[in-house]
Amino acid sequence: MSYRIFSPGAVALTVAVSAVALLSPANASQIFVQQSGSTAAGGDPNLITNTGAFVVGPDGNQSFLSPTLIVVAEYNGVGTPTISFSGCATPSACPLATVGTYGLTSNNGTATLPSGGGGLTAFSQLGLNAGGSENFPNFSGADVTIGLPAPTSFSLYAFQLPQALTANNTLTIDTTATKGSFILAYACQSTPEPGDQCASGDLGETVFTNTGLVNANSPPPPNVPEPASVTLLGLGLAGYGFLRRRRPAR
Repeated sequence: MSYRIFSPGAVALTVAVSAVALLSPANASQIFVQQSGSTAAGGDPNLITNTGAFVVGPDGNQSFLSPTLIVVAEYNGVGTPTISFSGCATPSACPLATVGTYGLTSNNGTATLPSGGGGLTAFSQLGLNAGGSENFPNFSGADVTIGLPAPTSFSLYAFQLPQALTANNTLTIDTTATKGSFILAYACQSTPEPGDQCASGDLGETVFTNTGLVNANSPPPPNVPEPASVTLLGLGLAGYGFLRRRRPAR
């Protein structure tokens, strides 16, 4: 199976990836994450080139409950991402999602999506009931296509936006996630019963077709000296210069 990646003003790229199940649970609706627009772009995935402002919205006339969960699959776990949204109590740092919300079992990067994970998905690793296309082969294939080395894993973070997604409306958010990371969204359409994730499977989710792929904020360079090492190096160079000045002329 192949997937096409679209970027504005560019020719579509084709990503060859493993065949995966694209079906979602019964009654599931789609949520898109993309750079802009009020209807789903279907970029397979959607490239996010400006991480300072991109949108999340329902694909169609569906509305969902509050909160809206935003999941960041961080490329190789190279950083600790944040999500910002004007509706959060601290707009520049929305909180991690409350464990238990919609069945969520992890929120802070301890859950990962590893290579060779079989049928694992980003959602299933977090305890969320969803379709199967948010998986490692799809993520890896897309990253390679934008010029990154093939990843080995993705650390998973779940954030909570205290606002519902409503029909024909979008929420504008931003992120510090590094290049090669993926942005997913999840919510319920009806109030879960005790022990259920979404009543009758009435959930909203991103599938790979409507997922955001960060194509900005490059990962940090390798082997960056620690602050203490940099300080010691500076002191050593200063001492060497002092000794050279004190050396008598011959």
